[in-house]
Amino acid sequence: MNDAIDFVLTLILRLVAAVMTVIGAVDDFFRHLLIQAGINGQLQSAILIIIAVLLMIAALRLLGGVFGVLITILLVLVVLHLLMPGMHIPTEIHV
Repeated sequence: MNDAIDFVLTLILRLVAAVMTVIGAVDDFFRHLLIQAGINGQLQSAILIIIAVLLMIAALRLLGGVFGVLITILLVLVVLHLLMPGMHIPTEIHV
């Protein structure tokens, strides 16, 4: 049961890491564009914050279902583990 919980947590964390990597790459791209356009300082920070928020909203809209399913599976596994702590998948069959 712990292995299943760890697996689902790993999937959630990898998905979050992938989203954050994309957001970071897009942020760098727009930062270079703003520097080339001559926009620096607080205006640049404000624009980049707006872009980051829009990217997070887009990621949640695109991947919200996946996050929801993974979190639901995680919660079901945790409840099962609490209700039946000795439950495990048998690896050997004894005859």
